[in-house]
Amino acid sequence: MKNKKYVTVNSYKGMCLHDIAKKMTKDGDKMNHSTVRNILNRSFIKIAKNVSKHYDLKHTDEEIKNIAISPNFQESIVELMSEESDRKC
Repeated sequence: MKNKKYVTVNSYKGMCLHDIAKKMTKDGDKMNHSTVRNILNRSFIKIAKNVSKHYDLKHTDEEIKNIAISPNFQESIVELMSEESDRKC
């Protein structure tokens, strides 16, 4: 089994990091793919922190970061959000 470094939004019929950066730049917000990845990772870190806090888990900041950047965690969050979105339709 191949180890993944990070999840891509392409897996869910979306845009890749480069495409997002190009779109943002075209729309007037100068952006590169690394910045897009960093913004997404910070967002996943916030989610992981809140989940950890909700379940009263005592993760360190480093543990939270490692959880948040893991492809499995990111894919799980995307799947949960997709399921919730489907239910609302």
